[in-house]
Amino acid sequence: MSDLLHRPMKENSSTRQRDSNCPTALLFHLPPTPRSPGASREQPRPHSRSDMAAFTKLEDSPMFRKQVNSLEQITDELKQRCSNLHKGCKKFMGSLDEGYAGDLLFADALEAFGAGRDDPVSVAIGGPVMSKFTTAFRELGTYKELLRSQVEHMLSERLTQFINEDLHDAKDCRQRLDRATMGYDQAREKFVSVRKGTRAEVVTGLEEDLHNGKSAFERCRFNLVHALANIEAKKKYEFLESISAVMDAHLRYFKQGFELLSQMEPFIHQVLTYAQQSKEMAMNEQDKLAKRIQEFRTQEEISNLRMASNVNTSTSGDGIHVVGLQSYKKIEALMQSTANGQVEIIKQGYLFKRSENLRGEWKRRYFVLDSHGTLYYYGNKGNKQSQGVASQQTAEPTGVFSRFRFLNQKASSQGDDSLSCRTINLRTSTIKMDAEENDLRFCFRVITPMKAYTLQAETEADQKDWIEKITGVIASLLNSPFPHQPPYGNLAAERHGSASSLDSAASLEESKSSEAHSDAINHLRNIPGNDSCAECRSPDPDWASLNLGILICIECSGAHRNLGVHISKVRSLRLDVKIWEPVIIDLFRALGNDYNNSIWEALLPKEGQGMDESNSTILFMEKPKPTDAFSIKERFIQSKV
Repeated sequence: MSDLLHRPMKENSSTRQRDSNCPTALLFHLPPTPRSPGASREQPRPHSRSDMAAFTKLEDSPMFRKQVNSLEQITDELKQRCSNLHKGCKKFMGSLDEGYAGDLLFADALEAFGAGRDDPVSVAIGGPVMSKFTTAFRELGTYKELLRSQVEHMLSERLTQFINEDLHDAKDCRQRLDRATMGYDQAREKFVSVRKGTRAEVVTGLEEDLHNGKSAFERCRFNLVHALANIEAKKKYEFLESISAVMDAHLRYFKQGFELLSQMEPFIHQVLTYAQQSKEMAMNEQDKLAKRIQEFRTQEEISNLRMASNVNTSTSGDGIHVVGLQSYKKIEALMQSTANGQVEIIKQGYLFKRSENLRGEWKRRYFVLDSHGTLYYYGNKGNKQSQGVASQQTAEPTGVFSRFRFLNQKASSQGDDSLSCRTINLRTSTIKMDAEENDLRFCFRVITPMKAYTLQAETEADQKDWIEKITGVIASLLNSPFPHQPPYGNLAAERHGSASSLDSAASLEESKSSEAHSDAINHLRNIPGNDSCAECRSPDPDWASLNLGILICIECSGAHRNLGVHISKVRSLRLDVKIWEPVIIDLFRALGNDYNNSIWEALLPKEGQGMDESNSTILFMEKPKPTDAFSIKERFIQSKV
């Protein structure tokens, strides 16, 4: 082959005619490679026909044996080359197999990331668009697997067959020829060693052995010639055909991929355009958000300065907060303007809330006070078991800052909790400052008939602002009419539905108003403890404190009026007919005189019980009697506040 590559360009006609009959020579009639002027030039050597192809002479001669040995050496070298090529082919197929698996893994990961899913996160990141890309990646992976199978069939399997059959057949033929040569040599040595006078039958036997040995030798010699000729013939086309088939498989692989991606090219450009537009919109939203954050921070700073300088709240001697007149008017105007419309936020922010458990843990909650007079806060509904373990871990630290250790330990688990909302009824509430928390600053309490909420603000200005807003809302709620609800007597009829018109329903209410009012009074009187005054035990009380949920006599009602409507809102059982609606009756049913006194008068000694010396400063008086003076009753009522 090297002789053909370096053949001189000037040849005679006979040489060209001779080479035209050789396909291999036609393949290698290429222009010579340009050489640099200083490069050495190898001298061409004459081409030997015996190296390239057929055995011109088949006689068993030294030249013949030399040609056979030369072809066997070439065969051994070819076997080593085929083995190396087969190893490289295996690695190449392994890389294709890994690429196919990688394509499928990438497509699966892309699908798990968001493609093909119909959840909000997938839609936000473009999951429906990615599904088409996922299909394309799987299709490209299929093309790669097809290429691997073609390489295996066209090259790897044919190399394996050539090594295991053709080259191995030549090696077997050489081994059989060696054995036949040894047998032929021995038979020949025996035959030529026969002396004169040897019996004819012995000579005949040796001659027959010689003939058989020569026949076996010739048969094995020509079998080796045929095997070597077969290898010489196959190596002229076998490898070119295999490598060409592999290249054709690559051509089809890249062509299929190009056609697939060409079909997707318009869609890819559309997606890129959409992504660029989305990027610009996101940048604009980021700029708007930054401006809003700056405006919010500026408003917060102005609001904090205003709270610190213009708070006009005051506190009475017993700790009850009284709201300023100007602030109260603003809150009342806001609540009236949004009574039946959109809800506006009066104040919102974080406050520390003390828990009701024995440890009294402080938890940071987000409180909201709106224009409908509703105060509600958000909390986390976590796993009770995990909360119990966290509580046991935080039970050891003591001191002022122990609650902050608890908050830090709980912060890691709050992300998994669900959000809950709880509402505080301000219509029947009272607010106090620094109640039962003398060791902590900025504390205040919101007291309802059912529960007392101990809260703490972060600053003094924030504390005063919260107290001012909540007190203003309470005062506005107490002075505003109750929302219209059906009378207590018609509640059952409304639950079952009524086919009457609005006019007939109104006439029915007017005709039965007196009966419904009597039923309401009877319900109030039947509540435990409501048969006597909650303060002085006078029988058959005709007055009530709406926000406290108790019945009182007319004399004690005067003392309650002196407390102010922000503490006790007094109404008559018989005169204020429209007040006694189902919501108020349900409140009184849940409370009552006995229940309220068990809370407000828990420290008073019972009848026949002596004075508690340890609490002598608190138990300085007894519950008044119906015949006691008004001043005694008023003093007793004020001491409860």
